Amino acid sequence: MEISERSKLIANGPVWKFMGIEVTKSTPGYSEIELSIKDHLLQIYGNVHGGVQAMLIDCAIAIALAPMLKEDEGSATVELKTNYIRPGNGEKLYCKGSIKHKGKNLIFGHAEIINDSGKLVASGSATFMIIKK
Repeated sequence: MEISERSKLIANGPVWKFMGIEVTKSTPGYSEIELSIKDHLLQIYGNVHGGVQAMLIDCAIAIALAPMLKEDEGSATVELKTNYIRPGNGEKLYCKGSIKHKGKNLIFGHAEIINDSGKLVASGSATFMIIKK
């Protein structure tokens, strides 16, 4: 299991713990995370809420980006787009994130959420801004 030190710090944050997101792989420009589906993440129809899925996409891209940043840099999401393909349900959702472009100030990434059956649940992209600490 490859996980960068910076990714471990990010994944140890309160919201990550509350949501139950686990990082399973983090290398420069690529990540794999998973979410155990719990009742507090569901909407009234029994599927994972769309906002939770958008957050999962954002998190996967952030974890793919984290090991690419310099020690004095941080990042913040400035744009997020999610396309919902099918309901998110089952035991777990798996999300793979990748960085498609890293410029001087902006980074663009993509992520896909897959269900237990290996079917695409959602796809999304995000733009992050590099922030000097």
